[in-house]
Amino acid sequence: MKATTTLLTLILVFVLNAKCQEITRDGTTNLLKIEIEGGNQGFEDEAYIHFREGATTGYDEAYDAKKWYSIDPEATMIWTVASDATNLAINKLPLIDLHSILNTVPLQFVCGYGGGEYILTFSELDTFDESVEIWLEDLTTGDGWILISENENTYTFTGLADEPADRFKIHIQDANAITGFDEQNHIDDPLKIYSAGNKVYVKNLEGVEITNIRIFNLSGQAVQHKLNYASLDISTVQINEPAGYYITQLTVDKHVYTEKVFIKNF
Repeated sequence: MKATTTLLTLILVFVLNAKCQEITRDGTTNLLKIEIEGGNQGFEDEAYIHFREGATTGYDEAYDAKKWYSIDPEATMIWTVASDATNLAINKLPLIDLHSILNTVPLQFVCGYGGGEYILTFSELDTFDESVEIWLEDLTTGDGWILISENENTYTFTGLADEPADRFKIHIQDANAITGFDEQNHIDDPLKIYSAGNKVYVKNLEGVEITNIRIFNLSGQAVQHKLNYASLDISTVQINEPAGYYITQLTVDKHVYTEKVFIKNF
């Protein structure tokens, strides 16, 4: 039985390595590699997200690789989750989605022996267009979204034994394509306003205090009004209204900033 288990493990490792080599060849674009390291035993694991033609948000046998768990029940592991709830080590997503919607990918984390300090490292960031943004959300700390860049590509956190696996979310978006945001007309603005799905996103570039967020339909009727909104790096407002264009209006000190956004309710 032990020999059979060892052989099966070697086969799974071989298949996974083959797929990893396939997506990390020179010239691959739109690839995100995520590595975890740390804990009392120094375990390591990795996962991939890759946007390509032909992929879907669910499990694609031809492209994706399922997550095979370590034979050590106390090993540190990470994996992503497809839209059909399949756990994946390699998650390939539709290329068209990269430039049209906000892509939110659950990142699962299993803590190793007794917990400890861990580091998530994100690499291959230069394979994306400059307009693509990658954000990490730690649901345990609740500190908002953290921008991942080539200069700031690690996240250090404390892992606890037996904590829920669904700790992180990775948000990937092409902000310019999603909103048609005109950078030239807003180059000096301290805020950036855009939308994806049924949510409006406000990126606070300079940590200013937002005193009002108002959202109007094109008839001038207010559909959302929030006061003294927290000055997080990025804030969200959900719009439970019919699909269409809306006007977002922000008040900062004596200045008013507006942006037309498209809301799509699913």
